[in-house]
Amino acid sequence: MSWIQRRRSEPYYKKARTEGFRSRAIYKLKQMDEKFELIQNGMRILDLGSSPGGWSQYCSMVNGDGINVALDLTLMGRIKDVHFLRGDIFHDDIWSKVLELSPEGFDLVLSDILMHTSGDRSRDQANSYFIVKRVLDICDRVLTRNGKALVKTLQGDLTEEMKKEFKKRFGRVHLTKPPSSLPRSPEVYILGEYYSGFQADR
Repeated sequence: MSWIQRRRSEPYYKKARTEGFRSRAIYKLKQMDEKFELIQNGMRILDLGSSPGGWSQYCSMVNGDGINVALDLTLMGRIKDVHFLRGDIFHDDIWSKVLELSPEGFDLVLSDILMHTSGDRSRDQANSYFIVKRVLDICDRVLTRNGKALVKTLQGDLTEEMKKEFKKRFGRVHLTKPPSSLPRSPEVYILGEYYSGFQADR
């Protein structure tokens, strides 16, 4: 069975198709929200690497009175109550445009970004660490005090190092894997709560 065939036979893939969602990823965010109470209606949320839009769809459903901003290099179809910007998280000129949509910053930064995996575990995790570090840099630009960040990564030798980077900024840090993540996948999510800014001596 090919990778595509395995994916299409997967229960959450079928569930997303049946329920009209753009990707199975929506269930990951929903499960983590239910576990950690990530989102309260009226928040300002930034969804990085948003396309095709599963997480943004969920945000539009539960945060209709808030501000939902989605950013990706790949175009994303329109979603009600979501402002989409096309841009690169590694280009600093995009952040002034992002903050125009929420001048007071964001209460929650989401990132479901993962570079295409090569099969080399060390290389793939290094690339994941690179993404995590960039998302934390973005948090230092746009995240409000006591805000939260939820970031995908790959579990491995660098996981503890990533958690240390979170602990320099957040009062509480969790490592979590939602039930809808494929059991064989090394993907996990790091959640930081109670953002206080970068503090190198933590």
